[in-house]
Amino acid sequence: MDKKTIREIVVASAMYSLGSILGPLLLIGGTGLLLDKLLGTYPWILLGSILLAFIVTNVLLFKKIKKINRLMDNYRQEIISKKINEKETESEKGID
Repeated sequence: MDKKTIREIVVASAMYSLGSILGPLLLIGGTGLLLDKLLGTYPWILLGSILLAFIVTNVLLFKKIKKINRLMDNYRQEIISKKINEKETESEKGID
């Protein structure tokens, strides 16, 4: 993997993390704030919605990290397989 690819992965992960944190917080928290104002229950629904946004954020980030780990494992296995094939090819050439 070259530096450009690694940089792209890091930037994409950072953007996803930012969106995963701000998205639920703004959508769910904003809805909670609106409901609090309409129902006159400030700050209880807002606090509940922030807690819900926190849970949603953690679930989204956990799923993304799990996917990244799976991709890294596949890449690692691919590199190991290539090295094994190269060694087998070198040893076959040496025997002939």
